[in-house]
Amino acid sequence: MSALSEETIFHIEVVKLLLQMAWSDDDLDPNEREQIRMAATKWGVPPGDLQILMQRLDEGEPLPVPNLKLLRKKPEQAIAAARRLMLSDGKIQQGEADMLAQIKEMLTAPAS
Repeated sequence: MSALSEETIFHIEVVKLLLQMAWSDDDLDPNEREQIRMAATKWGVPPGDLQILMQRLDEGEPLPVPNLKLLRKKPEQAIAAARRLMLSDGKIQQGEADMLAQIKEMLTAPAS
């Protein structure tokens, strides 16, 4: 088995972030789920990794926390993915909008 590239590891963290955001309203809309699956596939996230994350969500297990240090390396990509997800189901929930604002702040704030 080959080691994952830095880009793939980054995208796994983006998927974790998107799952956290999608679940912020305690409901994973089928459109959101499909958006995350399609993005993960496009980004080359290994299917097994995506399956484990989705399974945890389906079983009500806690989702893994995304690596913010890694996401801060390319905050614009992570924020853009979160914004696309927020708009994917055609309805903007207040929890999702709040979480997007928090994501922007976390990823762009100077490290302390």
